[in-house]
Amino acid sequence: MKVLLIDIDDSRAKKLEPILAGAGIELINLNNHSTNLYQLVGEEHPEIILVDTNSPNRDTLEHLAQLNKGSPCTVIELGNQRSESINRLAAEAGISIYAVDGIPHSLLQSLIDITLSYFYSIDHLSAEVLALKPEVDARQMLNSAKKFIIETYGLTDEQASDLLSKNANHQGQTISEVSRQLVDTGSFI
Repeated sequence: MKVLLIDIDDSRAKKLEPILAGAGIELINLNNHSTNLYQLVGEEHPEIILVDTNSPNRDTLEHLAQLNKGSPCTVIELGNQRSESINRLAAEAGISIYAVDGIPHSLLQSLIDITLSYFYSIDHLSAEVLALKPEVDARQMLNSAKKFIIETYGLTDEQASDLLSKNANHQGQTISEVSRQLVDTGSFI
């Protein structure tokens, strides 16, 4: 079985490849807009295509599905069951799914589940990292300020923390603001 990835970023594709290879599925990754998609699909005959929803190639796939019944078409149903949850998850993951008729329902469902859960987990982790970035930056600034105090005044780590806290209270600012001020100017004022 072949799975064609179109305009899926390389980091996702590289992490997905061993998962699919372990299941005996060949992965073809396309991130080249100048490639003739009609020709590629005709030569490779992928059973499943995953395409980034923002890809300009998505329109080509829709056209290809309308022209040729043997080409992969949008997955709307799996077997006799509607797959609204799959379509919703795919939209959340930013991909559209195409598949040829005749693929066993269980195989397609498993592949889609694996792919979507992987894409969703990567997106979820990326969002968590972005959400934690301000906190990490504030912690780094605090550590830089404490290091400055320790090296400049010869205080202990605990004494440096107390000094930052007292200055923050005195100035009516947060410890993060006082830390940034100290690192940027070398002064509490």
